[in-house]
Amino acid sequence: MSDLHLWHRAELGKLKQDMEELFDSFVRDFCSPLDLRLLRCEPDVRVVNEKDAIIVSAHVPGLDPRSIKVSVTGDRLAIAGEKVEEIRDGQALSISRQGFSSTVRLNAPVQADQVRATYSGGVLRIVLPRCTSCTSVQVSTEEHERGSNE
Repeated sequence: MSDLHLWHRAELGKLKQDMEELFDSFVRDFCSPLDLRLLRCEPDVRVVNEKDAIIVSAHVPGLDPRSIKVSVTGDRLAIAGEKVEEIRDGQALSISRQGFSSTVRLNAPVQADQVRATYSGGVLRIVLPRCTSCTSVQVSTEEHERGSNE
């Protein structure tokens, strides 16, 4: 037991910083700019709360709209898609596939059956109408004494 050492917040912070610097140096030394782009698998997503709806915009240029999948489950909006690029070099054909996915936690109930999504100019726009008939319920928490087996 005498070999145990308690880590303090400052030591953990230094360890985290050292690990981040190590990862950054690895990426900088061994990855090309293309590799750096591929490390980022989530699109830029913007959420705007309006009175009657939640508007979610995702910047995902160059996609085939048929590859985009949008789903709402509970308080989560999930979007996913794939970008496929064909590169011809003489007689050689190279196909590159880059997928993305993102999940957004919604701050209000929405009418999932009335969600609309459009894709134009590299921007996916999703309109999620707020659920006007949904009511929130306030639940009080009971306090129990510590050590009680109730």
